[in-house]
Amino acid sequence: MSLRRVLLSSLMALLLGCVSSYDPDLVLNSSLVVVSGMITDLPETQVITLNRSRSNRDSANVSTAITNARVEVIVNGGETVLLSETVPGTYHFPDTFRGQVGSRYRLRFRTAEGAQYESSEETMAAVPAVSKAYDQFTLRGPRQTADGTPIPANDVYIDFTDPGNTRNFYLWRWRLYELQNWCATCKQGRYIVRDIGPIGSGPIEVIGCVPDPSLAVSNLFDYTCRSTCWDIFYSSDINVFSDIYANGQNQVGRKIASIPIYQRDPALIVIEQLSISADAYRYYKLFADQVQNTGTLADAPPAPIAGNVKNLADPTENVVGYFSVSSVAVNRYKMDRKNATTGNYRGLFFAQNGRNPNVEVLSGQFGAGVPSAICVPGRYRTDQLPPGWNQ
Repeated sequence: MSLRRVLLSSLMALLLGCVSSYDPDLVLNSSLVVVSGMITDLPETQVITLNRSRSNRDSANVSTAITNARVEVIVNGGETVLLSETVPGTYHFPDTFRGQVGSRYRLRFRTAEGAQYESSEETMAAVPAVSKAYDQFTLRGPRQTADGTPIPANDVYIDFTDPGNTRNFYLWRWRLYELQNWCATCKQGRYIVRDIGPIGSGPIEVIGCVPDPSLAVSNLFDYTCRSTCWDIFYSSDINVFSDIYANGQNQVGRKIASIPIYQRDPALIVIEQLSISADAYRYYKLFADQVQNTGTLADAPPAPIAGNVKNLADPTENVVGYFSVSSVAVNRYKMDRKNATTGNYRGLFFAQNGRNPNVEVLSGQFGAGVPSAICVPGRYRTDQLPPGWNQ
């Protein structure tokens, strides 16, 4: 994987300046500090991640966490908020911390080796609400199957009114909830649960995949979900907009996403409209232009893009990433997919695995009947009803 793709993934995981001239040795023989973090006014835990990205001519890019750093944010030039490291390289604000519109924020951190870094000061701007979200069906979406056939998609759009009394800069991100019917796959094994109460009605102990040497090494058994389960997908493209030519105007039909349709079950997209600073807009726009919009042999190779974080002792060090702040307007839109009238939909499992599910055959050794699997919650899966699903 190229360095630019790794950096994009790192930045967009949390989201989600200066540009140096392109130097092949800088890309191939580099040790870059990567900062990812955005303060918002959402009711959720705020985090900053610090990593070091290394690449050379003989090996693929390797990203390692910057651990044991002292990380703090300065609010309005006075109050200091100290962050705590929860997992290597991930630093959490206090649970009650929320950004506030009009407040100013500056990131500072000192590594265990003593290097000190500081960002420029960012001010949180207000953001208008999304007035409407809607989708249109297209038979020829941007993604294709292995044989080159376009995959149908739901193109998602929003309307909103841009305030006329100030310059505004926007960034959009989204997450998608899709129903998932299959919750476990066992390779050369079987999924085991055990009753620890009344059989069929009491609590169970989930043992999970247990090896079965009687099966072929390549054998796969798939297990349906015991309860309703959703897989979660996140936006990976940078979508930004400046109102320089549209200040104060109604914005109609801003395209937010093109969601491939793998199954005709309903899906929920949670759209976040963010206000960002002019400098943050320029950074994200340049990053998008270099990473998303290149693709011909005539294109110049992209340079590592420095953000707004500097090494206080060595301002020439190229620190990648941008510390930004944003107020967020959230819109939850349920796609019923009744407009998906044509197309061959083979299901989410097939799209993710390239094959149909293989259900375990009954085996007296493991009891009569095939168990269902637990929907294990995490960043990419949940067993909790997503807010907005029943709207």
